[in-house]
Amino acid sequence: MPKPRIVAVDDEVEFIDMLRDYFGLRGYDIEVALRGAKGIEIIKEKKPDIVLMDLKMPGIDGDEVLKLLKSMEPSPKVIFITAYDDGGKTKARLLKMGAYTCFDKPLSSLRDLEEAINKACAQ
Repeated sequence: MPKPRIVAVDDEVEFIDMLRDYFGLRGYDIEVALRGAKGIEIIKEKKPDIVLMDLKMPGIDGDEVLKLLKSMEPSPKVIFITAYDDGGKTKARLLKMGAYTCFDKPLSSLRDLEEAINKACAQ
C-alpha cells in the first residue's frame, strides 16, 4: 500500500520544516504551506489523503480551511496540530465539524502523529 499523500499547513517555519523532514525521510509525499490560502491551492492541486492543519494562522485560519475541505470530493482527512487551548471546547468543535483528530503543540511524538495518519488512511 502506498504511503499517504500529506499537505501540512502551518505558519511556523521551523515546525513545517520538521514535518517535511520527518515524513519526507520516511517516504511520504509531503507538501507544505505557510498560509491557509496557499494550503488550499496545494490541496486542490495535489488531492492529498491527509491535511495536517494549524488552527490559528494569519489570513485564512484552520477553521475556514476545514469548512472548505469538507465540501471537496474526495475530502481529505484533517488532523489539527495546535497550541491553542481553551479547555477542549475548540477541539470538540473541530471534531464535530469533521476533523479526524487533534494534537497539541508542541508534539510529544512524531511517531504518534504518523500512527494517526496511517490509521486515518486505513479507514
